[in-house]
Amino acid sequence: MALYEKKWWQNLFKKKEEKQEDVLHDVEAILEFLKDVPDESRSLIPLFKQLEDLESERQVASEHLAKINLETQSELLEKILDRYGALQNDADINGIRVKRIALEFLKKAKKVGLKDLVAEKEQESKWRLEW
Repeated sequence: MALYEKKWWQNLFKKKEEKQEDVLHDVEAILEFLKDVPDESRSLIPLFKQLEDLESERQVASEHLAKINLETQSELLEKILDRYGALQNDADINGIRVKRIALEFLKKAKKVGLKDLVAEKEQESKWRLEW
């Protein structure tokens, strides 16, 4: 059997199908995230206010009280880091989704013949997804 007839050789050169983006699914996920953002920020604001108060107190406290203050700040920062880290991860993931939606839009626009629109959008930095 010749090399070009072997299945593994043919698979090497087989054109792979492009995975279709599920724009609707991504939009739904982004909307869900955006609905949760106000709740997350409301839960973070009191923690940051507490941290602000503790830091103000630490600046005028004696050395002994400063140690206790810093231990309290440590516990508070644990909560902030957990919540803020989760919020940041969700924002990053949804940023990737927005970029995929934009790229899918450009593909579809190019496919239906809106080449001028695509060329115009590709000149703008926000459409080059440089954020």
